[in-house]
Amino acid sequence: MAISTRPSNYTTNSNVMKTVMMKTAVGALRAMYVPFKALGVKTRIAFISRQADRPTEDIRMLSDCIRKKCPDAECVVLARKLEGTNPVAYGFHMLRQMKYLASSKVVVLDGYCIAASVLEHKKETKIVQMWHALAAIKKFGYQTLDMPSGRSSETARIMKMHRNYDYVITPSEETGRLYCDTFDVGPEKLRYYGLPRVDLIRTEDEDFAADVRREYGFDDGREVILYAPTFRKGRKVEAGPVIRAAEQEGFHIIVKLHPLYDDGSDYVDRKYSSYEWLKVCDRVITDYSALGLEAVLTGKPVYFYTYDIEKYREEVGLNIDPEIEMPWASARNTESLRELLRAQYDTDKENAFLNKYISVSTDGCTERLADFLIGLLDRR
Repeated sequence: MAISTRPSNYTTNSNVMKTVMMKTAVGALRAMYVPFKALGVKTRIAFISRQADRPTEDIRMLSDCIRKKCPDAECVVLARKLEGTNPVAYGFHMLRQMKYLASSKVVVLDGYCIAASVLEHKKETKIVQMWHALAAIKKFGYQTLDMPSGRSSETARIMKMHRNYDYVITPSEETGRLYCDTFDVGPEKLRYYGLPRVDLIRTEDEDFAADVRREYGFDDGREVILYAPTFRKGRKVEAGPVIRAAEQEGFHIIVKLHPLYDDGSDYVDRKYSSYEWLKVCDRVITDYSALGLEAVLTGKPVYFYTYDIEKYREEVGLNIDPEIEMPWASARNTESLRELLRAQYDTDKENAFLNKYISVSTDGCTERLADFLIGLLDRR
């Protein structure tokens, strides 16, 4: 049987075609942006997010605070996921993005926004990147160019990836250093604030926690573990071993998977958010997720189950490696994990880890960041 093969120049031709299409798309966006730039700039803060189809907790808390502190300032939220959205529908959504990019004094992003990066904006418009995590635990952006998990250098150049940022929000100098690498910006653009979610995480709700424990049958005095593993491209999470290890040690366990995952297990919760479970649980098991750092904010024991860390280091890369930063709370197999669950937890070392990556005050984060954004409205 004859085996058909593609020409040796197939990949090259495909890359050339992709480059031409990207350049054409960027040129079209710039042409469509011209009439929008005729709009006047308003005293407005526009939030643009592709993390979900509705405002994230950070954006909701921040916009509510700004409206209360500065009623004269208009707040607009444009939230829509790119993944899974009809391309035509997202195209119209990008037109809305362009309208508000051209007519707002301040634009706040929590991720990469094509229109914000590839277009040339008015000088009076300030673009703020607050990212959607408290730290760059996994490598991304310019750290992963030409790697399996990242974009090609050519794509980053044509799409002007993470360009046009006037300010980047960071909770510490160490995290800021990582953001300089990931966004390819200088330290002069860093501004030190915590995200609103810090206020959310640090606010206890004992009544809510008690209600959820009763609802799930977790009110028998045993401790509850939240297992929240990160996303693995092309691979599923092996939750079974962690579930068995926790139950063998006498814990209740609930699993919060990445939104792209759902293995149908009774242990996987689909009702409450990870932040809500942080108020309910007594301990947290994660791996390379930013939730690990967020969970440390609660003061509860946090463990890192890193059964595939070698593969993850090779495919994605880690800025904050749990085996280096918190080796005393990391385990590659369930036997070691069970030993950690039985051992005395070192809260002093956990606090040192937290202070390294979140050194700003963790009180009133929403209000302080809101004040910074309102201040940008008044600058000439």
